[in-house]
Formats: sequence, structure tokens, C-alpha cells
Amino acid sequence: MTGAGALLRELDRWASDRLTATIWWRDDDLQRPTPALEPLLAMADATGWAPGLAVIPEGADTDALAARLTGVGAELLVHGFAHRNHAAAGEKKCEFPASRPLSGSCRDAGEGLTRLRQAFPDRLLPCFVPPWNRIAPDLVDCLTDSGFTGLSTFGPRHASEAAPGLRRVNTHIDVIDWRGTRKFVGTGAVAAALANHLEARRIGRADAKEPSGLLTHHLVMVDEDWRALETLALELKSHAAVDLIAPRDCFCL
Repeated sequence: MTGAGALLRELDRWASDRLTATIWWRDDDLQRPTPALEPLLAMADATGWAPGLAVIPEGADTDALAARLTGVGAELLVHGFAHRNHAAAGEKKCEFPASRPLSGSCRDAGEGLTRLRQAFPDRLLPCFVPPWNRIAPDLVDCLTDSGFTGLSTFGPRHASEAAPGLRRVNTHIDVIDWRGTRKFVGTGAVAAALANHLEARRIGRADAKEPSGLLTHHLVMVDEDWRALETLALELKSHAAVDLIAPRDCFCL
């Protein structure tokens, strides 16, 4: 069965069971308006689906971003601080690894939230998105002290709260083949991955209440990728079982 066929079959099962397949969308690595951002915004406009744009605080051109996003239905998240690798030799890339002193990690996380909250007081959600989707457990425990109420990484969550007062909603479908071509995987692969996560939610293999998360990367995507994703998103939107939700619906409950 094709990815599209598997997805339609799974959604029909959700509809038959009178369940709602909630799906949200996050895009990483935003710092300034660029031509690469335009197809993403066009898809958001065409589908009415608000993305969560994860902004890197250090070096962000907040004035230009604020101007470009005026009237756009997008919400902003805090993407680490500088997207700088602090992992020790031999470790996977990580800005906030366990090997880094906790004081420095807490300082950077809090500073990132402060900067973006000042620049985008009405659009920013206090949700932390660690670069490379990796974060030391001890930093998770102190994020609320810095003012965060949300955390988003990658993969099925184990609990609705990563720490007391810190709601966790992850992404589950990455549209880029990072280990191979480093390009768009295609809508068939996206549909198959979404069908797999939805099935896991439906049968209890994953948290049924965690929305399925689409993860895009506008800086490495081309117009053709976005057109294909837009077609898929419109098909999802038309299905009776689907609710394409905004980040605020995930983190402001």
C-alpha cells in the first residue's frame, strides 16, 4: 500500500471510531526573512494552518521578522539560543548537552526567551525547542525557572509534562532525509510516517492525546517541496477526522 493509501485508510479508521486526528506543524532555524521563507508562508496562507516557527534568538533580525510576519497566522517558539554545538568530542551535536555546565545552559535558555519575548510580546509562545532536538535532562528540570511552559523535541513523548508545569508536545514526521540525500523525502514518505504515528496513537502504542507533529526546515527546502506538502495538507484538511491545529492549541491548554 502506498503512503497516501495507508494514511487515508488510517484516517478513515479514526473517522469510523469518531476520533479526531490532531496534527500540528513546526519549522526550525528561523532568524530573518529570506526567499526560502516565502513558500512556507504561502502554504500557511493557502491551507489556513498556522505553523510554529522556531526562532534562533542570537543573531535574529527581529525587526525584519516582525515586519514580514505582520498579518501572518504563525506563532513563534524559542529555538535554543545560538544553535551552537557544545557537545563534547564523540557526542552527537547538541547546544544543551549534559557535558555542558548547567549554569551556562540555563543562562542561554533564559536569555533566548527574554530576547524573543521583548521582540514578539503577542506572538511568542514560551516553548523551548532545543537545536538538533536534544537536551540534557537536568536542563529540562530547570526550564520552568527560566519562564518556559512548553518543550518540543522529536519522537513520541513519554508523558504530557516533561517536568512539572512544562507541557511537552513533540514532532514526529521530519520531511528531510538527514542521513541520506539531505533533501525532501517526498509526500509518500511523509504520509506513511504520519499514518504510522496516527496508528500508534489509535491503538495505544503512543500517547493518544499528543498531536502528531510535522517538522519542516525551510532553509533546505525548495518550492516544489512546499507545493507537494501544500497538496497533502489540503487533502488532510478535507478529511472529516482531521484537525490541523495551531501551536497555541498544543501549549496553551
